[in-house]
Amino acid sequence: MLELKDVHTYYGNSHILQGISFSVAQGKCYVMLGRNGAGKTTTINTISGLAPSRSGSVVFQGEAIQSQPSWKISRMGIGFVPQGRRIFPSLTIKENLTMSARPNPKNGGNAWDLEAVYDLFPVLKEREKNMGNQLSGGQQQMLAIGRALMTNPELVLMDEPSEGLAPIIIDQIGDIVIRLKETGLSILMVEQNIALACRVADKILIMNKGRIVCELDPDELLANKEIQHQYLGV
Repeated sequence: MLELKDVHTYYGNSHILQGISFSVAQGKCYVMLGRNGAGKTTTINTISGLAPSRSGSVVFQGEAIQSQPSWKISRMGIGFVPQGRRIFPSLTIKENLTMSARPNPKNGGNAWDLEAVYDLFPVLKEREKNMGNQLSGGQQQMLAIGRALMTNPELVLMDEPSEGLAPIIIDQIGDIVIRLKETGLSILMVEQNIALACRVADKILIMNKGRIVCELDPDELLANKEIQHQYLGV
């Protein structure tokens, strides 16, 4: 589904991603963990075209996308749930969702339409006339996920979906990610919450100083206290 090879990304003269390589399989959820500043969000931004790489390749479904603008990458089938949600506060829930609506790029159909998103998030249906700034943090996160789904993606990038949420809401976000996997959607998630990451992930990618230092199964991470301490500060 997605493959990065020897990707280097800079912010000005700062060398952030220092030759990262990994792949995401079809219908799987990969979660990136690491300390603040490790390069996780930069990886997401590089894939989405918001922080283009200086060298290396990013290949999505067999097509190189590292030199494409972000709007074209989105239209190719990559959805984006940004850190901090970034919903439109002056639009209603329904308007936030419909403004991003797009047919499936492969078959022209709408696997994810307003009805499907409301079925996944009933609370959004109940409050569809509320403005974006009238929602709780958890509801805003649901709206951000729903907005990404309305683009009918085949891969969704999620940047810290549990940030600032209460534990009960984090559990709900985990349930949602698992349901999305069951539909065949591929997911690459950046997280700080190890429990959530290990619950939803098929593979864990550990980042440190702009590099992928190890790739392992969730059970392997939970059993390896040395990796948790060295790279995650646990």
